[in-house]
Amino acid sequence: MKITDKHILYTLDTNKNNGLKLLFDRYYKPLCVFAIKYVYDLNLSEDIVQEVFIKIWEKKEFHTQMNLSAYLFTSVKNACISYLRKEHPLYVDSFDDEVILGDYCTEEEILERNRKLMDTVENLPEKAREVFKAVVFHNLKYKEVAEELNISVNTVKSNLARAYRLLREVMDILVSYLL
Repeated sequence: MKITDKHILYTLDTNKNNGLKLLFDRYYKPLCVFAIKYVYDLNLSEDIVQEVFIKIWEKKEFHTQMNLSAYLFTSVKNACISYLRKEHPLYVDSFDDEVILGDYCTEEEILERNRKLMDTVENLPEKAREVFKAVVFHNLKYKEVAEELNISVNTVKSNLARAYRLLREVMDILVSYLL
């Protein structure tokens, strides 16, 4: 059964824990990928998305007629720009803030983007993929990954940097395509 945004909103209203889990499962990774376009840092993008989820948790009620994906992507975009304005004011002055999310946020496009991201991760070079998955998806520390894969911590760092670089190249293309 395909879970719709309307179902997620209804569940958020009736059972916030289950609704937030549905929301997280569906939108967390695409929102993090989207945030990277602005802040160029996976950890920071995750922090920003988590802050948006906290605000959703604190929200009292949800209207099942609202465009959930537009709301989420706009919230993440605004949070990224707020962060950049605070931390890097000169950068933001030259920042093109003309991103329009209207048609971008359809469920099909989000699912397609997520699929392309996962395909790209799967097509990374073997060691870079293993390191990326261990650090990003399993939240392991560099030392833990090094021990698990029987490589040095520096090799973990270089493979992770390689994976980020390759993903950033592809994600920029994906973002341009979807926007």
